[in-house]
Formats: sequence, C-alpha cells, structure tokens
Amino acid sequence: MNSFNLLALPLCITVLSLSSVSAQSLDTDEVNYGDPTASFSTLGASRGENSTMLNFQAGFGANIFQIDYGFNDKSLSKDPNKEGSQNYRARAFHVTEGLGFSATVVGSQNADDTKSDAVFVGALYKFELTDNILLFPMLDAGRSYGTVRHNGELIDNNSNIVQPGLYAMYAFDDGHWLYANPKAQYNVAAKEWVPQAEIGGGYMVSDSISVGFRLDHTGESKITKEDTKLMIQGNYYF
Repeated sequence: MNSFNLLALPLCITVLSLSSVSAQSLDTDEVNYGDPTASFSTLGASRGENSTMLNFQAGFGANIFQIDYGFNDKSLSKDPNKEGSQNYRARAFHVTEGLGFSATVVGSQNADDTKSDAVFVGALYKFELTDNILLFPMLDAGRSYGTVRHNGELIDNNSNIVQPGLYAMYAFDDGHWLYANPKAQYNVAAKEWVPQAEIGGGYMVSDSISVGFRLDHTGESKITKEDTKLMIQGNYYF
C-alpha cells in the first residue's frame, strides 16, 4: 500500500481547514460525530490503497441527508479485473428521541459493465448504556437490482434483501470515537446470508476537524468474494 497516497488527501483537508475554521462550528461537548443519530453538517474525503471516497452530510434538526461517491483510480478503464469502479450512496434520515428512520439508495458500476443498485428503508434505536457506551440495533429491508456475467453474457440479478445489524460505539469525553458495525445481508433470491463488518474511529484535531479510519470487510459466500478495504478519512464540520 502506498502510504503517501493513503494519507495525502485527508491531510490536505486538515491543513486547508485549519486556516478557515468556522466560528459557527458545533462544540464537541454538544455532539459526537461518530453518533449515527447526531444531526450536523460535514464535508469529507477518504483514501484507500487504490480508491477515493467523497462524502457530504447536511443536518437540519431531526432530518439528516447524506451523499457518498467513491471511485477506483482506474474508474474509467475497461479492465475487467477492476471491480466496483464507481459506487454511490444517498440517504435521508429522520431522528426522534433516539429512534431513527431512513431511506437509502446505494449502487455500484463495475468496469466489466456489471452493476448493482438497491433501495432500502430502515430503522434504528439508540441505547445509552453509559455516557460513553452506545448501542444502535438496526434493521434494513429493500430490493436490489443488478446484472452479473454468466458464460460471458449479462443477465439480471434482482432480489429482495433484509439486513439486520448492530452499531456499537465508544464516545470519548474529548469528542473522539471508536465503533464496530457487524451486520449480515440476506439475499432472498439466492437464499444466502452475506456476513459484513465495519470498524472505524475518529480523532478530533480541533472543534471542526477530524481524522480517522474505516475498515470494511465482506465475508465469502455463494454470491460474494471475501474482501477487506482500509480507508483513512478526513472531515470538516460546519
């Protein structure tokens, strides 16, 4: 892994943001940015070994809107060995007294012209075990629409999907956070569970800047290959 490429983008965001810290930024005593039910606005970027992710969130009280867009370094190539060349996620979230409801559209476009798009609705609830330990059981359900290659031919690959999970978080008093998000996605058409897990954390450099990491893992199944990706993140809050 090229460590310079991995760190360059988030570090550039940190350096640029230090020179323009907003006077209206949220106080870290009021919100922890690792809390998935917290309403705030942020602009960020993540860098992996050969991929980049851009993310934006806008919080308006109980309503939260998120957009993510990711791409491989060779996202425009036609190399059939490059999987998941481009991907996206758009999400609307409504939170009331720790109970959240969401609608999500997510998808990817691969270099070999296969693709996957899915629409989910979901819910989660916030349990505060202590001031620092938070648990968020969650459940999403929806339908995926995609194409796969079989004997060189593109064929449809559609299915209903159910995905239970648990987001467990430790919120440090200084605003930093660590979290683990194990989940499993059930593909109804394939009658197969796909195990997944996300581990990450963030460190507040200032009241409006954080750097962190995210490790995504997908387990092997009849319909997925085992895959692990590490990304370094940088975010500016306003």
